[in-house]
Amino acid sequence: MSPSLPSWLHWYRKPSYLDPVTFSKPANADIEQGLGSGSGSRPSSISSQSDTAIPADLSLDRVLANKTCSPLSLYDFYMYLKHIEMSPENLEFYIWFKDYETRYQQGSHPGLPSQMTPLLVAPTGEKAASFSYAGALTESELDDEKPASGSDSELQSYIESLVAATQETRPCRNTSPLFWPRPSAASDRTLTARPFSNREELSHVSALFLTPSSRKELNIPPSMREKALDAIATSDSPEHLAPVANHVYYLLRNCSHRNFIRLGVKNGTFETLCMVTIVGCLFTALGLLTMLLVAFASPSIHHSSRWRGLASVPFWVIGFSFLFAGWRGSCFLLLLFSRRQELPWERLEDNASTKSGRSARLQQLWLVRFAKKLMIFERKIRVKDQGLRHLQRKIVVQSVVAAVIVTAVLEVVWLVLPIWK
Repeated sequence: MSPSLPSWLHWYRKPSYLDPVTFSKPANADIEQGLGSGSGSRPSSISSQSDTAIPADLSLDRVLANKTCSPLSLYDFYMYLKHIEMSPENLEFYIWFKDYETRYQQGSHPGLPSQMTPLLVAPTGEKAASFSYAGALTESELDDEKPASGSDSELQSYIESLVAATQETRPCRNTSPLFWPRPSAASDRTLTARPFSNREELSHVSALFLTPSSRKELNIPPSMREKALDAIATSDSPEHLAPVANHVYYLLRNCSHRNFIRLGVKNGTFETLCMVTIVGCLFTALGLLTMLLVAFASPSIHHSSRWRGLASVPFWVIGFSFLFAGWRGSCFLLLLFSRRQELPWERLEDNASTKSGRSARLQQLWLVRFAKKLMIFERKIRVKDQGLRHLQRKIVVQSVVAAVIVTAVLEVVWLVLPIWK
């Protein structure tokens, strides 16, 4: 068995982009074929796939466990799905399902402690009158299984509260709990005083996520949807929704999470990467120009020492380092200092506040918009996640080593030419 190379020698390439709509179509088709054959098992063609482009420290399981930090935290993943892929319902449903599954298992064992999860029902398990809220279901509405809009809205607020819906303003803690960020005293009373029964909660969830043309309809196969709706109509066990949760997890892991990591590795805006690439090309061209001047014009051909050709080494090393880092979607200067520019959802509020009066007119100019997003004009934010910082250091080392190798090859080619003294 041949020894494996050190991890830093494996040339890193960021994950390739996958279109969520295009990716989900064959996945849903394979599920339909698997269910239609009566096997009831997940087709092997859509089993979970490992990808060396995503380090173990940045895996989806660690993101869902809230063990990653900015810019790859659970909150950032939720904002990415909400503002970039426009599909936050996948993460919301999966987080709700894991929370509901935990509460259901704890409910079946009254002796077990239940302090790890905020409850949607009263601590006694009964619908006490003191736990009333706006939009509560009446008995007639419950019998008709038509959830009130106020109840759906409150359930949606509860699901969003399970996600870390506030940006980190303190040092990242990798030991923070999975789906249960510590609420304030006021919100704690709200979360633990839900009057929903399991049947009511599933009714709201089906109306929100499973009903066709609903506000947050999940992109799942029709047969899986129908089977889940029929099952939860007669039972409140979470095992009936497990296939849906597994399918959503598959889409998150093999598509959305890959695209999210791809965006996180890209520490600069498109404008910054364009400018860094141009700077890398300029340094490379400057190194070539230096070599030509030293060889042919200073003082002239066959009159210059070959060792003077080493003057182009610094230019080529810097230029190729910039190019190799930019090829993988990262700004070399930002990588050196573990910094990044603002993510798209982080600049939404700033854009809203500046689009007024003269600023709005200036932003219509393409050149002004381009310059505003350059690294030298924008705020640089420290990368908090240790896994991402380790990956960025790996990209820096690989870029410099590759630049030195290419420079050495070019120097050897030039210095052996019969143009020197």
